[in-house]
Amino acid sequence: MRKAGIAFLLVVAACNNNDNVFYGSIGPSSITPFIGFDNVNSVISGRATLTDADAGTPTREAEVVIISNRPRLCDLLVQHRDYFRNPPEAYVALILFFPPDNRVGTFLPGRGGDEGSGSEIIGVDGADTDKVKASIALTGKPVAPFQGLSAYPCCGYMSLRDWSEAAGGESTGSFSLYYGAPPQLNSSTAFPFYGQFKTTVCPTLDGTLLP
Repeated sequence: MRKAGIAFLLVVAACNNNDNVFYGSIGPSSITPFIGFDNVNSVISGRATLTDADAGTPTREAEVVIISNRPRLCDLLVQHRDYFRNPPEAYVALILFFPPDNRVGTFLPGRGGDEGSGSEIIGVDGADTDKVKASIALTGKPVAPFQGLSAYPCCGYMSLRDWSEAAGGESTGSFSLYYGAPPQLNSSTAFPFYGQFKTTVCPTLDGTLLP
């Protein structure tokens, strides 16, 4: 582990809404703030085109669920299409990626047939802060996501019970996944997060530059 690296403390966090309950947290590191989801103000979903993080080249479509402490996130993403790559403010976000073929059921990242399923967690403490500058120095980017680990054949799942893309619609599901730290932090710790969600469809999600 890097000397400057990680002082991770795992505690439990939960949202007050019974439809949206989330557990898990990650303590601060040299490049990321404390990450927890005890104050969730947006749970949105929609279809999005994923692009290469460097060149911006479209790679694939995905059905996406985003859980965040920021209110009115759907509107914010219209104003800041690069919100998750060049953060204009402090936020935490947990992003679930599902295959784009309108399936419901259980998905195991890493299992054949479930290609396209996965997750990332992002935490930033603002724009142009010391941690953001440290992240740029260490990783070359202002955002350093925690990556969801392969759930197959061992541990974890993602599920969709309902999926809608209609304005005003809702999608429901749950997840239980482990996340790994950005590789530059040289940590072998796996951080568990789990919960259930009921989203509001964000019909303008496509065009957002996801991590």
